[in-house]
Amino acid sequence: MRVNEYNALDEFTNEYIGIWNPSEGHWYGLDFKYGNTVYRLHTGSMYNATNTVLIDGRTAIYGLYQVANNNDVNAEGYVLLGEYADMNDLLESSVIGNRKFKDIIMDDTTEILGKD
Repeated sequence: MRVNEYNALDEFTNEYIGIWNPSEGHWYGLDFKYGNTVYRLHTGSMYNATNTVLIDGRTAIYGLYQVANNNDVNAEGYVLLGEYADMNDLLESSVIGNRKFKDIIMDDTTEILGKD
C-alpha cells in the first residue's frame, strides 16, 4: 500500500525552491520516514549561522539529516548526512542506504511526517 503523498517528482521539487512561503506551497524543511528511520531535508544550514561553502566553491542550499538514535543523541538531535548546492545534486545524492534521493522521496513506503 502506498503511503507517500508525492505522486510525481515535480510535486516535491516545486515545494523546495529555497523560498519559504507556505501559502504558495513552498517550504524550508521536510521530515520523512524511510524504512525505520526518520530523516530531515532542510533548506539552508540547520545549526550554523551561515551556509556551508562546498569544496567546489558553491554554497550548500540543501542538507539531508538523520534523526540521532538513542545511543548517539547530541544537542542538535540530527546528524548531517550531506549538503548540496542545488536540487539536482540533492536528487542524485545516495547518502541514505546507497540509494538515490530521488528514488527515496518517491518510494511508495516513504512517509511524509511534516513540512515547515
